[in-house]
Amino acid sequence: MPRQQINLEPYRDEIIALFYHGISSDSISRSLEHCHNIHVKERTIQSRLRKWGVRKRHRTTTGDEALHARIRMLFIQDRLTDKAMLDMLQQEGYGISERTLRRLRCKLGLHARASEPEHHQEQEQMQKQIIFPRPRTGGQLV
Repeated sequence: MPRQQINLEPYRDEIIALFYHGISSDSISRSLEHCHNIHVKERTIQSRLRKWGVRKRHRTTTGDEALHARIRMLFIQDRLTDKAMLDMLQQEGYGISERTLRRLRCKLGLHARASEPEHHQEQEQMQKQIIFPRPRTGGQLV
């Protein structure tokens, strides 16, 4: 005979809020026991969160073609920096971190390049670092 399922629907918002605030499943079950006299195991909390589709991490990188297309447009057409792209994407509702954006951009083959003045400065610095041999005097290097 299967166990009777505990109805956690009345506490759903509270459980989800606690979860998003970083409270562990074990602490959530203790909180429910203390505040509402409901005895649930942490595994029950975890399975309900999965059932409700609640995740801490956003699954934006793997298959979201709309996000990939948006990153391409912001990078190629708008020529935005990573910081500006991140701000724009977050305003548009994408839950993406700076690190994830950089990783995705590189995966899409969108590599950041130095601007012209920076590139010119780098070339000058590299040229200054090249050591030329001193002129020969008497057949020997000085």
